[in-house]
Amino acid sequence: MAEGPLNIDKILDLLQIPRISLLPHIKKLKEEGLIVQNGAVYRLSIIGDILVTKARPLLDAASTFEDNNYFWSHRKLDSIPFHLLRRIGELKGSQLVEPGLTHGFDLFPETINHFTGSSKVMLLFSYFHPQIPSFSLELAKKDVKMQLIFSRDSFDRFSGDFRDTGEEILAKKNASIFVHAGIPLEIPSLIAISETAVLLGFFNQKGRFEGQYLLSFEPRALAWGRELFKYYLDRSEKVCSMNFPDSSPHNQKAPDDL
Repeated sequence: MAEGPLNIDKILDLLQIPRISLLPHIKKLKEEGLIVQNGAVYRLSIIGDILVTKARPLLDAASTFEDNNYFWSHRKLDSIPFHLLRRIGELKGSQLVEPGLTHGFDLFPETINHFTGSSKVMLLFSYFHPQIPSFSLELAKKDVKMQLIFSRDSFDRFSGDFRDTGEEILAKKNASIFVHAGIPLEIPSLIAISETAVLLGFFNQKGRFEGQYLLSFEPRALAWGRELFKYYLDRSEKVCSMNFPDSSPHNQKAPDDL
């Protein structure tokens, strides 16, 4: 009813319960002043609307943690800013995927397709995998609008072992690379956002990356992920060449074009 008034048949269809089981609950809600009846149509009262508005974030957060309890209880959550941690329920319904440390994206081509087929992509890596450069270059060559953030350690590995690939990415007008100067463990291990999917990875309590990700296609989760990415983008410096930081004296910020 938080989404609007419902008739009794619609309520029965949504809850998939017999009418005889529903009526006592309807009666109780009416007696408590939480819903109002108009014929066969029911809507939230003002009090009911207030309580639902206050209770929903708590219930969503509880559901988020319950769905993947082991994952969340063993993760460093201080890499999530407090204003987003308070809205963790927006990740409700996320799927846990486990590609494994040695395989990265290879075992999940259906996940990769959500990024290679997108026109806009945001990526953050605070660990390094040897497939990251080729994956990023593939996106850049497809004229995907890409913003790519590295931790300082992962960028140093990228620039040391894959310098030519990095310069090729930087030569593309649709791609930008940034470096976050903080300690890698202070940021998520991975943020990957396309137009339709968000993939999130976090270090465990011991500071290790276990190769587990949360995947969601829900609009609320996508919006949450974009805010998390922007939080770190605003705290990163733009790379003008793989000789960073020597060649980027102005420390340019990213345009808000995604």
